Amino acid sequence: MELVTRRMDEMTSREIELYLKGGGDLAFVPFGPISGHGALIPVGMHGHWAQALSLLLAEKADGLVFPVTWCCFAGATRTFRGTVSFPIDEQVRVLSRIANSLYEAGFRRTVLVGGTTPEALGGEVAARDLFDRTERPFWFVEAARLLDAPEVKAIYEGYPGHFGETLLELASLRLLGRERATPYPEWARELKPDGGGDQPQEIAEDVVALRRAGAVGFRYHEEAHHGNHGTAGIDYQGRPDLDMAVEVLHKCAEVLAPSLASLTRYADWLDAHPFRYIAATDRLGERRG
Repeated sequence: MELVTRRMDEMTSREIELYLKGGGDLAFVPFGPISGHGALIPVGMHGHWAQALSLLLAEKADGLVFPVTWCCFAGATRTFRGTVSFPIDEQVRVLSRIANSLYEAGFRRTVLVGGTTPEALGGEVAARDLFDRTERPFWFVEAARLLDAPEVKAIYEGYPGHFGETLLELASLRLLGRERATPYPEWARELKPDGGGDQPQEIAEDVVALRRAGAVGFRYHEEAHHGNHGTAGIDYQGRPDLDMAVEVLHKCAEVLAPSLASLTRYADWLDAHPFRYIAATDRLGERRG
């Protein structure tokens, strides 16, 4: 059927029903926190990124997109005004409720889509928890991982600025039909030196050592510790870098889309192989020491 939109919140329940009756079974659930990113990046950046990627994937794979879920863990950004952070277990419960409800409504394939850390912590837990409780595969996708795919990296490799969340946010808003001017455009196009870290100098070495070996709680102490690093407004290879960032998001969706067939095959396999406890079968007659 021809859809008026891929955004579920803009569809009638009848349109959703007809989509399902027509053979559709794919839902994307974008999520991300409202979290501070300094002077250059809106606080909804992670959710916008996830939603833009979800819409591109939905177009390629005939899916629908659930509204962005903002009830997410915001981590170290809680020192920025405007940030609202939820405990990870609350994020997991919200995502699980959405995913389960969609499955019961007929969406056999549900993909949770997050931008990057820290909301990815809850996304991973939700995908694992849903499987353990339902024996159904709910896939979590972290958009940031796609940026390292060779086909994607080739688009921005050599860019003279810092390709990151500043450009990704502006590109996401354009794809969502909500394009805005770059905050502080002169500042945004400045080439900034590498380094600086995200912790005060007197404690940075210790925090880095702890994080290198595992994980430890931390927070940002200055605006410069998060955001203000990425660039936007630079011409690269004869075009605006924002156009390049839009191409990056399209390529991310193109790279990921074929894996949805793997999700279908995995779901089919699980249906044919219900849960059972493992029974020893190999070398049962061998004498134990």
